[in-house]
Amino acid sequence: MVRRQFAIAVQAAVCALTPGCTTVVGGSPAPADTRGPLSQAPVAVTALDALLLDDRKVNDILGAGMRVRYRTQDMWDSSQTFSERSCLAMAGPAQQAVYADTGWTAVRGERLDDSYDDPNVRNDSVNQAVIAYPTARQANAFYDASVRRWSACANRRFVDHPPGQPEVAWAVADSHKVGGTLSTSEEQEGSEDGWRCQRALTARNNIVIDVAACGSFLPGAAAVDVAQQIAAAIVTR
Repeated sequence: MVRRQFAIAVQAAVCALTPGCTTVVGGSPAPADTRGPLSQAPVAVTALDALLLDDRKVNDILGAGMRVRYRTQDMWDSSQTFSERSCLAMAGPAQQAVYADTGWTAVRGERLDDSYDDPNVRNDSVNQAVIAYPTARQANAFYDASVRRWSACANRRFVDHPPGQPEVAWAVADSHKVGGTLSTSEEQEGSEDGWRCQRALTARNNIVIDVAACGSFLPGAAAVDVAQQIAAAIVTR
């Protein structure tokens, strides 16, 4: 059947991030894990491209055979098709309206999938993005705001209606914050093969890392693993 991702042109979203994940994030989130002093030198915009995981590493995490579909230096925008703007972060990573007026300076994004043989069939897809801020404090402020936002959007139903296609309904599960990484999960309603997606977001130094992974047989924490591998590279710089 046609595989649909979460609203990023139905290209990414969220589900089953960790086995047995049921913890709901409360209304008073703890500060983001900064992984180091806020005064450390910020990561330069010129270093952003190298932070994204290559296809080999992403495929190792998902047990997949994806290729890079495209790269972008722009935010994605699903605001015209997603049912609730205040929960647009559930539509996928690096959404333009979600990051608006937060002070970000640059973004690098990449989409990988396995639809190169048949564009109507996708077994796996990943959207990964790194977003630069002038300072670590600003990146962590975005993370903290995201903890509150994702909690408010948890355990709800949203609809994406891309132009010329049937609408797709998604059931969002709980949100979780473990070790400075925020995550949530989502399942496509009515999917015959259990199509689901995972979302993960974290901040390291002045960089926000925003990831979505989708598939029918996703490993338990694929999106989190992608985000944390990107974060590890920032920590060691």
